[in-house]
Amino acid sequence: MGKVIIDETTQEMANFFLEHVFDNLSKIMNGPMLYHYTSMEALNNILDREKCIWVTRVDFMNDYKEISYVNEIVQKVIVDVEDSKEKETFISLYKDFASTEGYYKDLNIFAFSLTENPDSLVLWNNYGMNEGCNIGIDGKKFFGQSFNSQFTFVGRVIYSEEKQKAIVKKVIEKLLHLARDSQLSEERFSQALLFTFGTLGCFIKHPAFASEEEYRFIYIPKSNESIHFRVSRGAFIPFIKVPVYEYDEQSGKRLLIREITIGPRTKLDIVRSGLEFYLTVKKLEGIELRTSNAPLRF
Repeated sequence: MGKVIIDETTQEMANFFLEHVFDNLSKIMNGPMLYHYTSMEALNNILDREKCIWVTRVDFMNDYKEISYVNEIVQKVIVDVEDSKEKETFISLYKDFASTEGYYKDLNIFAFSLTENPDSLVLWNNYGMNEGCNIGIDGKKFFGQSFNSQFTFVGRVIYSEEKQKAIVKKVIEKLLHLARDSQLSEERFSQALLFTFGTLGCFIKHPAFASEEEYRFIYIPKSNESIHFRVSRGAFIPFIKVPVYEYDEQSGKRLLIREITIGPRTKLDIVRSGLEFYLTVKKLEGIELRTSNAPLRF
């Protein structure tokens, strides 16, 4: 489908997402603590080596149905949308759109996963592993910082099929309304489809993942210049770097990480002692250190 063009229609859909779809944005911007489960090695990288979080491109994440799962929901709700010329065009274009393997790759979407749950046994098992921790991040400051992204969205991932259907139907109706009023060419309509469902698909996941209780930040960078790569299991994994510090004229650099929770499978005495000393030596102040309450031995 070629490179996505950000025009008036895609911008209008982006505004619609912010106003009507990601309705928990105002809650995020009021500053709840959000948690990211990771390894101690990654924590060291975040706090000291890189001073940023590596945000992975969405089609390289663990759910192989990332983004494409939304196609199943579209098929279930399109029959309930009022018939029109725009609907016929939508169905024709969407059939090609949904059948194209990796159609969403042209969007270059990068995603960062968090949760409101500070001590989730499921997430310890999935991501914390034997040397796990989670970091509590100031969601308002993290989302609000200046960054090289032409679009940034944040929202709670939706797992309920009924809620998914309601949102997808609302989005389709808005898209068809725009197509009719703007008299979009098929090319522009196709671009709008890609942007709309590529982006929305990041927040609609299979119900099997509901236990992760995920919040998601997604970024579409302005250019490829900000994209980096790491190698994992022989594969080159694309990522972008998002700072974990804010800067102001009075206090200078200030860390956006407020808490660190040590996972339940670690040897807590030596791990906590070492981490406390690490924070002291690195002069990382204002971080509350906690340990998981999950009663796991191994």
